[in-house]
Amino acid sequence: MWAGAPGRRAHTTRLRGPNDLLPLGGAQRRRRTFKGDRVIDEQDSQPGRPGAGSLDRAMLILRYMASAHEATAAEIAEATRISRSTVYRLAARLAHWGLLQPHREPGRWVVGPEALRLGLSVLQRSRIAHLAPEPLRHLTELTQETTGLAIRLDTTMLFMYREPGPHPSPVSARVGAMRPLHCTAVGKAWLAALHKDALASLLAGLHLEKHTPATITSRSVLERDLELVRRRGWSLDNGEVNSATAACGAVVLDEEGRPVAAISASGPIGRVARRADRIGPVVASTAALISRRLGHHPV
Repeated sequence: MWAGAPGRRAHTTRLRGPNDLLPLGGAQRRRRTFKGDRVIDEQDSQPGRPGAGSLDRAMLILRYMASAHEATAAEIAEATRISRSTVYRLAARLAHWGLLQPHREPGRWVVGPEALRLGLSVLQRSRIAHLAPEPLRHLTELTQETTGLAIRLDTTMLFMYREPGPHPSPVSARVGAMRPLHCTAVGKAWLAALHKDALASLLAGLHLEKHTPATITSRSVLERDLELVRRRGWSLDNGEVNSATAACGAVVLDEEGRPVAAISASGPIGRVARRADRIGPVVASTAALISRRLGHHPV
């Protein structure tokens, strides 16, 4: 409907920002709303308006999922004010294109791999993406193993750069691969760098899923392992996520001393685990070099 039409309520849409109404050329108003700490940005189309409609609602669903990480269709519908039937239809189309995918828990959705690839294209233009490759190539030369740079994505670590080693290895060198926080070298390096309160909050909601017989599934055991990581400056995944592989990791810090990424050197368990005491310190030195280039100067 058009604003100012006799006897008719002005057409409104919800957009990112405070709860207020902003005029749009006198013909349309947008409502800016929040739901909790998540920004809701819905653009309801006017009949015949070019580019408006299903695409806008699909983008709204994706924007919501970027902050929610996982949700049911009912939760998406409530947060976005899109009808549940429309959410079901659009979620199915987004899943077809890999932008959403079904969660392991029936009835829930999570962000899909194609959305992650789009995000990676942005991340790979970031400062750390430009600073890390050269040190990681040198780390590969020193360790003769596959190296990588990962960032945290909710309860996983997402690899945004990989440098394959020169020897055969069961380790995937695929950029975009996601690995659990609690049982990988990069994940434990990240966790160990968190402030005590932030770590406690994260661990309280973290499911310590068992991947191999070596996976740590006890919070108290994980906390002891993280304390060891802090003392020596590097982490070890000794067949915890894949029985055939091992890795040493270390955290990358920004100028404020906050974890922004983690790096690792990984390979066959028989080759890496027995050399961990030599590989780990080299990984830690490389992470410290990248951190210094980001402006971090330890006291």
